[in-house]
Amino acid sequence: MEKQTRKQLLQTLSTLDSNERNKLYKRASTLRKIQSQKVSRRLRAEDECPRRAKSLEDFVLDILAAESDVDTSAAAGVGQVVWLGRTSCRLQAETLIECALNPAAPVAVGDRASYARFGDGWKVAGVLPRTSVLSKPDSFDSHRERVIAANVDFVLIVVSFVTPPLHPRIIDRYFIAVSRGGARPILCVNKRDLLTEANASFERAKLQPYRSLMPVIEVSTLGGEGVSELESFIRGSTVVLVGHSGVGKSSIANAIEPGLGILCGEVSEGYGRGTHTTTASTLHTLHDGTRVIDTPGVRAFGLWEVDASTLEWYFPEFAEPGLRCKFRDCGHTHEPSCGVRSAVERGEIDRARYDTYLRLRDSP
Repeated sequence: MEKQTRKQLLQTLSTLDSNERNKLYKRASTLRKIQSQKVSRRLRAEDECPRRAKSLEDFVLDILAAESDVDTSAAAGVGQVVWLGRTSCRLQAETLIECALNPAAPVAVGDRASYARFGDGWKVAGVLPRTSVLSKPDSFDSHRERVIAANVDFVLIVVSFVTPPLHPRIIDRYFIAVSRGGARPILCVNKRDLLTEANASFERAKLQPYRSLMPVIEVSTLGGEGVSELESFIRGSTVVLVGHSGVGKSSIANAIEPGLGILCGEVSEGYGRGTHTTTASTLHTLHDGTRVIDTPGVRAFGLWEVDASTLEWYFPEFAEPGLRCKFRDCGHTHEPSCGVRSAVERGEIDRARYDTYLRLRDSP
């Protein structure tokens, strides 16, 4: 195997999640054992000395090379990924095409991808350049980027009043990821019908820091309040809905397009957490041309390629106070005469947002 080919295959191997890698190594181990037995029998028959055996990694790369062998020069066409499963995806071209996934060309819902013949079916051949992405570190390998959606205009960050509780830190993380990926964020706060005279002021106070960062739209999928405002805001665009399980992402999609029929779950009692009703990302085209990507809910959301040197870019409220810092490279954590910390003390910068900044700086 050529050095450059081996390097490319090792890179492809590093992009696989742990389950895929484990399966690959098990197959390679079985293949290696069979090959070793055949070689041993032949050497005994021919009375030859054993030669250096191929490593397990060599067998893994051989399998990967064989399964990634798609003739990209003979691509049959291009389509958009509208559904993504564990081993296959569906591309919307002139017709809906089921394609095997290609480890050398990982895709996300919203991607435009080329496809080519592979055996009796089709396989993804390549991914066209993206206009925007929403991504995070892979759950099984933090050194690998996992793209959640691609080529979207808006990311609808869905949270809810009361159930599940509204946690601003998840908003902060999504805002950073959206800003980094090139789409526009919208904060959609569901379950407005759960607001009462006793809790309304407290709940809405949590949203105040975000009203200067992005549109904030309160909705109730139960009563219909705010749905028409949201619908008019995103009309004709491609939108991905993201957020914790149980906040009502699927319910919002159903409210925008009655009859869409996406399955909705309930929030479990005792923990106030939602259940994972949506298990695969799917792109739905609505009657007015709006395209909505519904994604599985998350428990946590990590950030991809955001470190201490770039983190401040995603807290725009730090910009003006930061000009008053004594040191040009001030990290706004412990340095003397820090304009940002002074602004926090005066209440000009929301303390919860500043606490998020500190937590993210300290996280690995």
